[in-house]
Amino acid sequence: MKQGTAIIIGAGPAGLTAALELQRHSMSSHPVEASREIGGISRTVRFKGNRMDIGGHRFFSKSDRVMRWWLD
Repeated sequence: MKQGTAIIIGAGPAGLTAALELQRHSMSSHPVEASREIGGISRTVRFKGNRMDIGGHRFFSKSDRVMRWWLD
């Protein structure tokens, strides 16, 4: 099977998780982020010497499998 590199648009939680899953399956990926920082809406930004959390920072699912996956 011919393998290439997956281009992942966005380096937020979903994009970074996709890159991790591809790596676990010995596949190459290249996340591309439009901003200067990774994390998407789940990042901490610095503004005038302060740090502020943007968006959600907690992930919850009723599925034990999903929660184990996020914790990994």
